[in-house]
Amino acid sequence: MTLLPWTRACFVCGQDNPHGLRLRCRLEDGRAVLEHAAREADLGWKTFVHGGIIMALLDEAMAWAAMAAAKRPCVTAEMTARLRRPAMVGMRLRVEGEVREHGSRILTTNGRIVDDQGREVAGASGKFVPMSPEQAGPWIQDLIAGPGTLRPEDLFPGL
Repeated sequence: MTLLPWTRACFVCGQDNPHGLRLRCRLEDGRAVLEHAAREADLGWKTFVHGGIIMALLDEAMAWAAMAAAKRPCVTAEMTARLRRPAMVGMRLRVEGEVREHGSRILTTNGRIVDDQGREVAGASGKFVPMSPEQAGPWIQDLIAGPGTLRPEDLFPGL
């Protein structure tokens, strides 16, 4: 398991975002993984987690999977998700993203969220585009690496 760096403002991983999830992503067996205990602040309808939160979790895991494979920061170009069962407040969710295909200009990914019983809550596919070095520079400078975290210069060598 390798912990990945995070940013200050990102809704999912940003440590300084007062409305964010403040989650930490890690690499496990070639996948980007994060875990989230669904909060009341994540509500959509009554006790169901909002679909936008589910999409954000999937996007985060698939993006980090793409970045680790490309060795460059990547942006989401396309994402499709299928919500299979409701996620409820209090439910522990495991989110995984992995690269399915690494083309020269686009990385294709898969993602999934499972509950604490291993049932699939949602699945997704996405396409990610690596940033140019000029685009990546300011983004990389916003990354924070804590103890035991992969350093940005090791994650993105040569940038």
